[in-house]
Amino acid sequence: MSANQVACRIAVLSGGDSPEREISLQSGRAVASALSRAGNSVIEVDPARDGMTALSESSVDVVFPMVHGTGGEDGTLQSALDEMGVCYVGSSPAASALTFDKIHCQRLLHSRGIPVPESVVLPGGALLPEHHQTLKLLGLPLVVKPARQGSSIGINIIEQFSLLRTAVHTAAGFGGDVLVEQFVPGREITIPVIDGIAFPAVEILPAQQWYDYRSKYMDQRTEYRVLQSSETASWSEIAVQACEITGVAGICRVDLRVTPDGDPRVLEINTIPGMTDHSLVPKSAAAVGLSLAQLCEQAIEAARQRRQVHSSDKGAA
Repeated sequence: MSANQVACRIAVLSGGDSPEREISLQSGRAVASALSRAGNSVIEVDPARDGMTALSESSVDVVFPMVHGTGGEDGTLQSALDEMGVCYVGSSPAASALTFDKIHCQRLLHSRGIPVPESVVLPGGALLPEHHQTLKLLGLPLVVKPARQGSSIGINIIEQFSLLRTAVHTAAGFGGDVLVEQFVPGREITIPVIDGIAFPAVEILPAQQWYDYRSKYMDQRTEYRVLQSSETASWSEIAVQACEITGVAGICRVDLRVTPDGDPRVLEINTIPGMTDHSLVPKSAAAVGLSLAQLCEQAIEAARQRRQVHSSDKGAA
């Protein structure tokens, strides 16, 4: 905690009941531990286990959501916090819902000139005869993913059309529509954007074909390389623009693929990115000298300032 900051009473929310529960618990523990060591009073709340009663029964200054996936990043949790009238870190319900839906988010970004992969939407996961010709025009490999999941859950990259139906079935098993994207060859890049400021880009070098769930959280062979700003300036500008267009706030992370020619494609925007020892945002922050506690306290202060501005605007109205 910096000399001009006052210790906060903070509730860190993690867990939930999505397929990302275990990673969320790890992220929550990391954030809670860092904030506690910095001198803050911290309680940990699992909405799936504790409900939200712990918040109503506790006097906290700010809530720090670390619930990944459905129920945490889709606007549901943010709506509940708004109804309770509590200050919280991160994006609004509307921005959260938008970015959690990969289809709606990519459509908006594309309409505003942000480069995204070419794709086909399968409503309800239905693979109809008319889709086959369009998908063949996209060419192989293809990336098949649920429209509303994170942490690479339910995603498959296929190199044969004979595997398409199985991959679609897997993605559709998570509910909702399925997005089939043209695979973008090249580099896996992620850029944290924290309250509108781009932090150093990180290149991900998985030991296997692509950066799947295992590579993210289990495979110690996955390598990460923080990139120089001179190399990534144009990519960072696109990441910031994408966040501005979607209206996200707090700690966000923009995932991209960059072609061998250096052309980026925005894959998605994560409004509650991971904070585990494998996670990318802490690595980027460390490259500019910020500890996890400092990063989180910076986000908390920004959230409190937004809250004050919002309250002032409502009072003036």
